[in-house]
Amino acid sequence: MESATQWRSREDDRRQVDRFVLWNRRLGFDRRQTARRSPVGVALDASLLYLRDHPFALLALLALANLLSLVDLWLTTIVLRLGAVEANPFMQYFFDAGPTQAALVKIGLIAASTLGIWALRRRRSALTVALLFLAVYAALVFYEIAGLTLLV
Repeated sequence: MESATQWRSREDDRRQVDRFVLWNRRLGFDRRQTARRSPVGVALDASLLYLRDHPFALLALLALANLLSLVDLWLTTIVLRLGAVEANPFMQYFFDAGPTQAALVKIGLIAASTLGIWALRRRRSALTVALLFLAVYAALVFYEIAGLTLLV
């Protein structure tokens, strides 16, 4: 008969073998809490949980991010007409081909990423990307408005 420690040891060994899982069922929202959490981490977790539980809020966030992306495209075309240079080499290639091609590529990429985030909306990483998506486009729009005031 095995002792309790030998049985636990064998269970621990089995867990070590089963560690790699191709399709992880965890969504990234663990109930475990660490003792030391920063206020920023707590606020981020609360925001992600809210977005997970309220799909209309996520839809509004994604719509705002898409709107900011279109404003970014519009401001970029204005700034390029005034003589600035596109800083993104990927988009510069398409702007050199023409503004219509650049608009199609940008709108296509933004639509694909929005659909991907929406499809994975129950996962923590997708919701984090949605918040990052919004923050990056908001920063880009403010940057371009500041740059536009310097050019005019």
